[in-house]
Amino acid sequence: MARPQKKKTKTGGNTPLTSPADTGFAFADPKPSPDDFDEFNPKDVLADTNAKASDQLQKVPKPRKSPAVMRLESVLGTEAVNEITAANSLTIHCVGDTGGIKEPSKQFAVADAMAADLANKTYKTGRPAFFYHLGDVVYYLGQERYYYDQFYDPYRNYDAPIFAIPGNHDGMVSKVVRQKTLTGFLDNFCMKSPSAGTVRHGHARTTMTQPGVYFTLDAPFVKIIGLYSNIGEGTTQGVISGKKVGPEQLAFLNQQLKAAAEERSQGKQFALLIAVHHPPFTGSSDHAPSPRMLKDIDNACTQAKIQPDLVLSGHAHLYERYTRHLGMTQIPFVVAGCGGYFNLSGFKKGKRGQQPRTPVDGVDADGNKLTLEKFYDTTFGYLRLAITPSEVTCDFLAVDLKTNATTKKDGFKLDLQKHVVRNS
Repeated sequence: MARPQKKKTKTGGNTPLTSPADTGFAFADPKPSPDDFDEFNPKDVLADTNAKASDQLQKVPKPRKSPAVMRLESVLGTEAVNEITAANSLTIHCVGDTGGIKEPSKQFAVADAMAADLANKTYKTGRPAFFYHLGDVVYYLGQERYYYDQFYDPYRNYDAPIFAIPGNHDGMVSKVVRQKTLTGFLDNFCMKSPSAGTVRHGHARTTMTQPGVYFTLDAPFVKIIGLYSNIGEGTTQGVISGKKVGPEQLAFLNQQLKAAAEERSQGKQFALLIAVHHPPFTGSSDHAPSPRMLKDIDNACTQAKIQPDLVLSGHAHLYERYTRHLGMTQIPFVVAGCGGYFNLSGFKKGKRGQQPRTPVDGVDADGNKLTLEKFYDTTFGYLRLAITPSEVTCDFLAVDLKTNATTKKDGFKLDLQKHVVRNS
């Protein structure tokens, strides 16, 4: 494992930059520190690159409680959530596929840029309240031993909570590693109470207390339903139901969508987001879309009589934005798997060896109009979402790997009343 840092933990007397008195959580280290990935053990940087993983779908662990719902104030504190509500806007970060193996500098560059986005801002001026990770936190087999190098150290200066859904690598198993599926993820994101375990080597961030690997996060102006799409890799689809993985997650989705529809019928205003690691749509040259998974989601939405306002995914290591047209309703599907894993995915080329010029209109498997609005396949970066009762604004910010400076590459606004998407 990487060289332990000689820092005091929260229990050792130092106060992290953010430590809500009423929640027991800690986030950033007391004093920002420079990147140290060049001191990592070379064997750990390579992680389990040569280990052969099983391709058998895994049973999805049941949540610790039912319904699997958590509220933002349970982590961030009541005072902070009241500030967000008063500002009438919630800003968050999102990206997936961050595990920094082989070339960890790319993950650190993105993490540093996100941390800088928190500085010198208040919730009123758009300070991101949390980072919602879209999966593949740790490569290649999601092992506990790599959480220091690939999670706690890169985000040691990120002064806000981090929630996550697992990616396929977080749940993979192998005969060469004696570990049950999702063990590392459960130990670091789904603990009953926040704790600072030994794997952190002195970093202040405490473990997260999500109720399960799939769960709903309730926050001001937004409800995020996070799903686990199992261990499919490459040309294999993601799945959220089936004989092997079990029916519980699909039942959860149905229940949460119906609950959201009921809240809407009572006049509550919020954006409904679905986050799932495998993308329903992608033009990646080395990752497949997941139409079966999308069919499960569509059927659940039809039964509940509610559609998501936005669908977020990772897995494919690039940025893509699609607009799906369901009648007069426009739904953005965003793929953001460019958070630091070193090997970006190329976008497929046509018969003439050229990539498409966006926007490109087509149809999905059910004949609905589907527009590829933008893609970037040579750029690392992250999403920044600003959510109000009436609108969602989403920007894709590319990160310069040398300076950590960000450049807006794409952006859109979604009108939550008219449900029309426009570029921004």
